[in-house]
Amino acid sequence: MKSIQSRLVSGLIFSLILVFLVLWLIVSHNIQNLSEQYIRTRIKHDIENLITAISFNKDNSIQVNGKYINPIYKRPFSGHYYLIKQNQTIVRSRSLWDQNLTIPAVSANTYIESHQIGPQNQPLILLSRRFNKQNKQFSITIAEDLTPVTTAIETFTNYFSFISVIILTCLVLIQIIVLRSGLHPLRKIHSELGQLESGDITSLSSDVPDELQSVVKQINQLSQAHHKRLKRSRDALSDLSHAIKKPLTVLQQLSESQTDLNSESKHTLSTQIESIQNITDHILKRARVAGSIKQGELYCINNDLELLIKTIRKMYPDKHIEIQTQLTDNLQIKVDREDMLELLGNLLDNAWKWTATKILITAYQNKCLHITIEDDGNSENVDALNELISRGTRLDETVSGYGFGLAISSDIVKDYNGTLNFSPSEILGGFKSEIIIPMNEHE
Repeated sequence: MKSIQSRLVSGLIFSLILVFLVLWLIVSHNIQNLSEQYIRTRIKHDIENLITAISFNKDNSIQVNGKYINPIYKRPFSGHYYLIKQNQTIVRSRSLWDQNLTIPAVSANTYIESHQIGPQNQPLILLSRRFNKQNKQFSITIAEDLTPVTTAIETFTNYFSFISVIILTCLVLIQIIVLRSGLHPLRKIHSELGQLESGDITSLSSDVPDELQSVVKQINQLSQAHHKRLKRSRDALSDLSHAIKKPLTVLQQLSESQTDLNSESKHTLSTQIESIQNITDHILKRARVAGSIKQGELYCINNDLELLIKTIRKMYPDKHIEIQTQLTDNLQIKVDREDMLELLGNLLDNAWKWTATKILITAYQNKCLHITIEDDGNSENVDALNELISRGTRLDETVSGYGFGLAISSDIVKDYNGTLNFSPSEILGGFKSEIIIPMNEHE
């Protein structure tokens, strides 16, 4: 879909062109009519003079007194002609030379207007009418060449068109400037929305026109409500985990102190309590990883990965793991920082749990974001993990050491239309997690 500015400019240009075209047609038509009206008035005046110049001989034949006639009617092919017809007698102006004109049917009540081609292909306008003088009936037809008028109208039309194009261009440019200025607040909001998404700002500026105040206010309210709900959810998870810790410890102690339970029951109860403790520990780890995250901030893997590794090292103080990284310099990932920290935190936590001595982290970006985490531990159950993840099945925390962390990681990747694959590591021989997220959808 075209932008608002493009549609407004297109509509404005079309409207202005239409208005100027209609104006051009009206002006051209009216100029033509005014010119012909002026010619008609002049012809009628010449007809009146011609009537004055007409007289009759003793034999009732018509004659014209030349002193009342405009000299232009005496110059050959001057473009001004007259014909006087009485019965079968026709008196022509000297300007016609030996040419003739077609005399239309005339009336005594009104002038008859007609157009025809005259001598030397001159376009003529003719006025004809029947008159009565000295009880003698006759008709007069006067014709005038329209070429000078047509040429003048064409010159005016060309000049008017040229001026109209210049004015139209100026108006379009002015309106584009006005539109760009008027739409500046929308571009500002668009820019701020990008900054809000990247975490550079926490709310949109309220310095906008009245028409946009309600929109900005609603967006800010939604953003703040989202941040508050997310913080409350994470705080609630952390509080719940801490609250469960103490009752679980009591239950564990009670189960160990009970002598009336058989060994199988005690083992089952102890296993279930340990499973709940593992889940609680996992939730607490997630809360620690994401506790200081700024909502909406983009993830810079070069800076944030080191902090994430330090956090996980503290969770496993007894394991001394060598970390190797192959990262693109200054890789800014256009994915929510909180999501990426939780995703990598889960996968690193899983790798740390099962690796022997070494973990390799690789990250680069082209059309997609590629991140791999490899270890030198056990690579069993890879096929089972892929099958369960692809079906969306939640993995139990007690199955081969893998659980909610990988399922949550898979959900995060799916939210970005990406894929999370598990396979044996060809480099280290252990377990390999590969993240692929298309970046063009998040530009």
